[in-house]
Amino acid sequence: MGQGTSKYRKIMRTPQTGENAGKKLWYATAVSDREMNFEDFVTHISEHNSPYSRGTIHGVLMDTLDCLKHLILDGKSVRFSDLGLFSIGMTSRGEVSKEKVTAASVLGVHLIVRNTKTWSNAELKKLTKIVAYDDYTTGADDGGGTENTPGGGDTSQGAGGETNKDNGETSQGGGGTSQGTGGTDGGGDDNVSL
Repeated sequence: MGQGTSKYRKIMRTPQTGENAGKKLWYATAVSDREMNFEDFVTHISEHNSPYSRGTIHGVLMDTLDCLKHLILDGKSVRFSDLGLFSIGMTSRGEVSKEKVTAASVLGVHLIVRNTKTWSNAELKKLTKIVAYDDYTTGADDGGGTENTPGGGDTSQGAGGETNKDNGETSQGGGGTSQGTGGTDGGGDDNVSL
């Protein structure tokens, strides 16, 4: 696999917790400047020395997604080769006692992906060239701006991503801990909450 190019944009944020709480600081945040839809992804696979037809690839991927969703919603963690460990997480309201925690305390559920091995944060960084989005695109505006909302942007701090405790809600799943829209690494794998 060759090296890819990851773009970043500069944003201003004011962390609410940690050593930089209350300070306006500038961060680099990842920019995804294009999206490939599912059908284009299927075509991409079929055109890269695949012995399988586009229809076969489409069918296998659709069945894979259906099964993955079914298993995760059934409470199972699914390790998808080296890509990652998929599981479900919960966002919960804090209660004053253990007895008060019920299903009604759960505010929402979300997908957790813990990337592992060749997809770990350290390995991904080795495989990407990091450039400013403004430098990557020709004739672009500054692209900067301010962003001061909890969970906004895509700024990573350390291997596990940024921890966001602004709303006091926590979620746990797959052995890692995800707080708010960020996440902290709960073990040897990297934790991404979606």
